[in-house]
Amino acid sequence: MTRTGWIVAAACTAVALILGFGAGWFAQRASAVPPVPEPAARNPHPDDVEDRPETGFEPVTVGLDETHDFGDGFSIGLDGFERGVEVGGVDPDTGEEGDLPYLSWTVEIANEGTETVRTGLLTRSCSVGDPLRESGSPVLGDSVNPPESLDPGQSGSWDEDCWADEEDTHVQYTVEFHDQDFVPLYPAVTFAGTVD
Repeated sequence: MTRTGWIVAAACTAVALILGFGAGWFAQRASAVPPVPEPAARNPHPDDVEDRPETGFEPVTVGLDETHDFGDGFSIGLDGFERGVEVGGVDPDTGEEGDLPYLSWTVEIANEGTETVRTGLLTRSCSVGDPLRESGSPVLGDSVNPPESLDPGQSGSWDEDCWADEEDTHVQYTVEFHDQDFVPLYPAVTFAGTVD
């Protein structure tokens, strides 16, 4: 091959490499751009009340020492209120650290009906004080998850708690059972009252 032939072959190879790498770079960049997400039909987050489906349920409020029956033999109540101090605790909502006082109790549910009750998932909130203010939960109990279902004649329970100073005697605890799409299975129940 002549010198001119070598120069032409080298130039053609260089051009081919440049075009090949350039095309690969553009293809890689195009595939790296994330796709634009389609708008969701409904935001599944339970706190976004505007996007939640209509259920026809009316919220229920009962006393701290009362048991609420949902009407099909499924009932819920609270028991065993106690005060404690979490040594070296951290309240992520307020940023407060140290020996933090809290209030704890047990949530008890029972199925006295004839059908299995799905409890599914739940949302819960706690407010304390006068006026009431929302309070976080240290989640200190031994059993903090409710049972997913109850057969007829079966009962279950789980531990709850929330940060509360000694002077916080007013307590409001709300619980709502819902399915995986955050569609409520029963009305939201709020337990409200005072504790020592």
